[in-house]
Amino acid sequence: MTTRTTADVLNTIAEDVADLASIAHALDNLTSELDLSGADQSKIRDLQRVDALFQHLDDIAVLLGNMSKLIGAGPDLNVQDLQDSVRLDYLKSRLSNAATTTEMSPDAGTVNLF
Repeated sequence: MTTRTTADVLNTIAEDVADLASIAHALDNLTSELDLSGADQSKIRDLQRVDALFQHLDDIAVLLGNMSKLIGAGPDLNVQDLQDSVRLDYLKSRLSNAATTTEMSPDAGTVNLF
């Protein structure tokens, strides 16, 4: 059974959420470059929600990092149990070994639409 401390797992999740926030922020920046003069106003409001998304993800990342600091190491968690609750292989690997980020995703935080 592989275990990691609660703080270590929270830090790993905080890093991944921060990465998602940076992707959402890049998408938000792209929307400002669009010509929306003929667009449906309801769709424009949906685009504005991307701004809220990256801010919310940023806040969650900070919150998880602060929780990690507040609890100290915390109890050890069974990594297999955590991995069984997620679908993405990338996150499963991150849960077992936080150092795999650069190996698995060297372009983390960048948006490549093509």
